[in-house]
Amino acid sequence: MTSFCSNCGTPNDSAARFCGNCGAPLAQTQPQYAQQMYEPPAQQQPQAQQQPPAQQPIVQQVPPQQYTQPQQAVQPQHYAQPQQSAQPQPQTQQPYAQLPVQGTQNHMSFPQQAPPPIYTQQPAPQQYAQPPVQQQYSQPVQQQYAPPVQMGGGAYADINTVLMQAPGALNIPGRPWAVTIEGASIVARWNWMDATFFAPHEVTDETRRYTFTVTLSENGTWKEIDVTEKKSAGIKMSGGKIGFGSSSSTFKGKTNQKSYSLGMGQNNQTGQAGLIGFKFDTTSVKQPIRDYLTSQGWKKRG
Repeated sequence: MTSFCSNCGTPNDSAARFCGNCGAPLAQTQPQYAQQMYEPPAQQQPQAQQQPPAQQPIVQQVPPQQYTQPQQAVQPQHYAQPQQSAQPQPQTQQPYAQLPVQGTQNHMSFPQQAPPPIYTQQPAPQQYAQPPVQQQYSQPVQQQYAPPVQMGGGAYADINTVLMQAPGALNIPGRPWAVTIEGASIVARWNWMDATFFAPHEVTDETRRYTFTVTLSENGTWKEIDVTEKKSAGIKMSGGKIGFGSSSSTFKGKTNQKSYSLGMGQNNQTGQAGLIGFKFDTTSVKQPIRDYLTSQGWKKRG
């Protein structure tokens, strides 16, 4: 053991009674630390023998930012259920210095999983068919009808030829009637009146139509038939009362008519209003068709 001189501080042997440096008497009392070394071990509580305090759940030491609330856009099913390993495990002697480091993953943390990307199915691009190529139609050439040469000796033109050439020969600009081919017949139609007439106490709608049909036979003859139609409808006031009336009539057979109508009203075909007139003559329709068939060598039957 070594003792120190209280006068000069020189270390001396513990058995020496005087300082070897200055000769001052040395204290014979035992150092304080020596007495402490002989204290009973039971009275000392070594730091190492103390039971470490119960460790708090590690989840309390996880930085708060690891428990952020899910955003509203994240659906609840995007959070995985806690795994079985998340249950508290038996505590082990873990040094206190080994605390969870921010950013590290431990068995009690519930890392927020990023929601899986939501893929929306893009609609398949529509396949648009190519627009059809617009056909270029040439303007029909107006057939210039030349009357055929008069056939003699009982010969007549073929029925198909006569029917095919009839519209071009008979539909002349300026004529109020038109010819069409229906089967083996040449049909001429003429809507010769469509008007509204006004009287002091009456308004009347009048329509008149004439149809002339010529039917050809294989033996070079034809037959004729006339159809006339008349329709009227009006409103009339008499004796303070209003009356409505209508009538219609049709004639089918053979007829020759010629008429002329004049009155105050409106021509519904041309829009002319005021004093209007209508002229009708069946001969103006029949004679051109008869002349055409005769020039083809055909004859009227009966």
